[in-house]
Amino acid sequence: MTIAAGRITPDRNALDGEWARVELLVMLAESLRSGATLPDAFPARFDDAGERVAGERANGSWAALRNVTAETVLHQFIQLDLDILALALAPEARPALAPRFHSLQPHTGEANPCLALIQELLMLDGGEQIGMLFDRLEPHSPLVASGIVRVVGKGAYQSVSASPVAAKALLGRATDLSPPPGAHLVTVEASWDDLVLPPAALADLRGFSTWIRCRDGVIDDWKARPLGGPLALFCGPSGSGKSFAAAVIATELTARTGENWALYALDLGRIMSKYVGETEQNLNALLDALDGRRAILQIDEADGLLGKRGEVTDARDRYANLEVSHMLSRFERHAGPVILTTNLRANIDAAFLRRFQQIVDFPAPDTKARRLLWERLLPARAPRAADLDIEELASGVRLSGGAIHNAAFFASVLAFEDGGTIAGEHLARAVWAELSKDNRQVRRSELGPLGRYLEETS
Repeated sequence: MTIAAGRITPDRNALDGEWARVELLVMLAESLRSGATLPDAFPARFDDAGERVAGERANGSWAALRNVTAETVLHQFIQLDLDILALALAPEARPALAPRFHSLQPHTGEANPCLALIQELLMLDGGEQIGMLFDRLEPHSPLVASGIVRVVGKGAYQSVSASPVAAKALLGRATDLSPPPGAHLVTVEASWDDLVLPPAALADLRGFSTWIRCRDGVIDDWKARPLGGPLALFCGPSGSGKSFAAAVIATELTARTGENWALYALDLGRIMSKYVGETEQNLNALLDALDGRRAILQIDEADGLLGKRGEVTDARDRYANLEVSHMLSRFERHAGPVILTTNLRANIDAAFLRRFQQIVDFPAPDTKARRLLWERLLPARAPRAADLDIEELASGVRLSGGAIHNAAFFASVLAFEDGGTIAGEHLARAVWAELSKDNRQVRRSELGPLGRYLEETS
C-alpha cells in the first residue's frame, strides 16, 4: 500500500469507495442469509467497487492514517488491515449501515462488527485466512498496538471498533456528539478581558492554553515523546474565578484554532460510587468517550475526588487508596486537557501534584480587582445614583469575585423593581445577603460605606 509523506488534511470524500464496497458486502451477506435474489447488475458493480478501492488505496486514500500512526508502523500494514479498518469505521462513516450491521449480528447488541461478521463479510475461508484475521488483531499487531482499533468482548463475538482519534483523523469530523457519560456541557463564553487576576496568574493560564494548542504539533511535527494531558490545577478560595477561567480557555482555543472546543464539567454524583470498582469504571468510560474530541474536562472540588491516601486500617481504606491510585494513572494517560479546581490545595495527594503540567493560584481579589469587578458586573446600561462611589465600595467591602457577581445582579434586580436606578440601599441589601451566607452575625462595619443604609434595609 502507498501512504503519502507529510501531514495530511483529512478529505471527507477520500474513502467513499470503501463505504460503497462495504455496502455491497453487506448486501451480499443479507442476500445469502435470506435467500433473496441479487440484481443482475450486482456482479459487475461488485467487481467495479473492488477495482475502485484497489486504485484509490494505491493512490493514498488512507493517507490520513499518517496523522495518528508512526511511519514505521504504517509500513507494516497489509490490505487485510485496511479491510478490517473499513468495516470497523463503516457504522461511523455511514450511519445507515449501523442497523444493517446490527441485524446481521443481533446477538451482540451493537453495530460494531464482531469477528464472526468480519469473516463472513470478507469471505475468509480456511484456517490460514481465519488465522491471519486473528493475527492482524492481536495486541501487538499494527492496528491494535497503534491505537487505531479496539477489540472488546470474548470469543467469536469480540467486536472491533475504530478509536475516536483514528475516526476523526480519517473522517475529518467527530463521531461522538453527545456529552460524555458523567459530565455536562458548559456553555459559558468569555474572553481574557473578562478575567480579573494578577499578571502572574494570567500568564500561567495563557501558558496552559498554549500547551493545549501546540501539544499535537510538537508531538507530530517535532517527534517529541508523547505526554498525556495537559493537566492543570486551579487553586484558590471560592469565587476567585477558577471555573470561569476554564471557560475563557475553551473560548480562546475555539477562536485560535478554528475548531469548536467544548468544555465539559464532571458530575461527581454520576462518577463516584460506594460500590467497589464502579468509580474506576465510570471514570474510564468518561475519559474513553473524550478521546479524539476537542474538549476540556473540568473537575470542580477535586480534593473530594483525589484526596490524600491514608493509612490502611480496614478493607474500605485499601479500596479508597486504590481508587485514588487508579485516578492518578488514568488522568496521566488521558491525551486531552483536564482542569481540576480546589479550594483546599493541601488536601490533594502530593503524588498527584507532581503530575500537573500547570498549577495556577487564584488569590482573593484586592481593592483594585474588586473595583474592576464591580464596574464590569454592574449592568453597563443600568442608571446609577449620583452618590454611588465604586472606589469606596471596593475598598470598604471585601467580597470574592463570585460574591460580587451575585451581589451586583441582586442589587440590579432590586433597583429594577424600584424604578431603575441602582443606589446604595440596593447594594446594601445585596451585600448583606452575601455576607449572611456564612451563617454568622454580620457587623455593620463589614458593609463599609454601605453601613449607613443598614437601618433602612433591616
